[in-house]
Amino acid sequence: MIREKGSVEKRASKLSPRGKAATAIVIMGMIIILGGLQVNAPVASKEDRVLALLQRMSVEEKVGQMVMAGFPGQIAGPEAETLIEQCKVGGIIFFARNLADPFQTASLSNELQKMAASQGAGIPLFIAADQEGGYVARLPGAASFPGNMGLGAAGDLVLARKVAEATARELRACGINMNFAPVVDVNSNPNNPVIGVRSFGESVEAVSELGAAMVEGLQKEGVSATVKHFPGHGDTSLDSHIDLPTVPHDKARLREVELKPFQVVIDSGVDVVMTAHVTFPAFEPEPGLPATLSRHVLTGLLRGDMGFKGLIVTDAMEMGAIVKNFGLEEAAVMAVNAGADIVLVGWPDDWRDAVRVVDALSEAVASGKIPMSRVDESVQRVLQVKERRGILQSSFVDAKRAKALVGSEDNRRLALEAARASICLVRDEGGLIPIKAESCGKVLVVYPNIGPLTQAEDPSGEPTSLARYLEPTLGKVDGISMSANPDTAEQGKIVNMAKDYDTVIILTSRAWSSGHRGQAQLVATLTKKMPRIIAVSLREPYDLKKYSEVGTYLTVFNSSGTSMKALAEVLTGDVKSQGKLPVAIPGFYPVGHGI
Repeated sequence: MIREKGSVEKRASKLSPRGKAATAIVIMGMIIILGGLQVNAPVASKEDRVLALLQRMSVEEKVGQMVMAGFPGQIAGPEAETLIEQCKVGGIIFFARNLADPFQTASLSNELQKMAASQGAGIPLFIAADQEGGYVARLPGAASFPGNMGLGAAGDLVLARKVAEATARELRACGINMNFAPVVDVNSNPNNPVIGVRSFGESVEAVSELGAAMVEGLQKEGVSATVKHFPGHGDTSLDSHIDLPTVPHDKARLREVELKPFQVVIDSGVDVVMTAHVTFPAFEPEPGLPATLSRHVLTGLLRGDMGFKGLIVTDAMEMGAIVKNFGLEEAAVMAVNAGADIVLVGWPDDWRDAVRVVDALSEAVASGKIPMSRVDESVQRVLQVKERRGILQSSFVDAKRAKALVGSEDNRRLALEAARASICLVRDEGGLIPIKAESCGKVLVVYPNIGPLTQAEDPSGEPTSLARYLEPTLGKVDGISMSANPDTAEQGKIVNMAKDYDTVIILTSRAWSSGHRGQAQLVATLTKKMPRIIAVSLREPYDLKKYSEVGTYLTVFNSSGTSMKALAEVLTGDVKSQGKLPVAIPGFYPVGHGI
């Protein structure tokens, strides 16, 4: 039976404190009953189990399985209760705002799964997060693995697979069973504002192979991999969090570049594909209609031409590319009719958006605007993936084990190995690397004071730690911060300070962009005034284009403490640089260059 209309306020008014002791007893009892008799009922095969479960579900439960929602806070409070107990959502997405530490994360996952177990058919939740590595990493306490571009620089499929396996073990220990990673966009546009270091690079083959290795590693350890952003967000100059980008290439180019990595990972058995809020005129003739809402793209191209049989999940529907051009509720219905199986809502912070989407989908089903057959197709796929990854059989985790496993010594060692392999020495005309204590004199590290650069990122990075990691080899090393775009006065202050030092190491972050040009100006000035300048890019390697005078240049792709330790080892010669450029620096160095 379809839920009655009007509903955000009505639902909110129904919220009440839960009777904790009584509820706990009821919930645990229902977990046993529902888990043992409903979800795990003995049937002839896995597919029979899925079909039997599908037949027992109400329309309300089916619609809920097609929505993944976010909520505020670090406890399963009234917002989560509304989403799971009233809206029957089949998935929850965690953001950094929800997570404090591994024990809390695992405990929160268990509480949410208990809520789901107490409802109707008792179907466990997908619990997802964006744990890409590098600058997009939600799980607190996790090992600081490099992001994709760092792994692209390392160019080691075995290493990439190990990183994915370790990431999956950490996620699953915390109850997170779906990772919105890896990104398999080809970063062919150096001016891309949102992909950048989230991509493995600009080589189609490398992106395809590394993406498939990451998918294999994640799913081997029981976490559904989600490749994104289909059909490709790499050649855009707009951020879809803010506006609606277009990729104007013809079908032949798209199949050769953007689509090829997706085809490779589809053929290798990836569970989930996430859509891009980007227009592709070659496949969708209606102007301004993004892939997320295009039946030509999702059903015709992805399902038909490319043969994908898994789950299609939308990118967050509150992003500017959608809400600036379509109503949220209208877009959700359009996405489902286009072929999406799960509508992702709950970013950035209004959990009520998910309630609105559930109601809009319910009304569309009741009116026939969304055929029931379309709903059943999607819900069957949802259940198939939950069955495949063991979620229907076991959705609860040991919070104490999560505390011990996440960020373990083994995983930290692997993260350091990956960071060492990623660092690329691009140029060393003056032979300054390795830095020797007997010849470097006084050393100053200048680092940028920069928070998240895109809305996909959370605060992260410890560039200040580089000085500390250099000191055991070089003696006392001083540090000073600069702003994201230092003005003339700030640049002058740093230049005057640098005069008292013999060697200056300056870290830059996206100095290639117009908003950070002050960093590039500072490097250029220091290069003219001092003989021993070492510049290091913390993100994409394109910074060199804006301060090409510098004689020694490295790129590290990440600013975590782990990456700073690896950088210090390369700078002092304890470890040789191993990385090769995963993207060209136009006009300077090709893909694959590295000293």
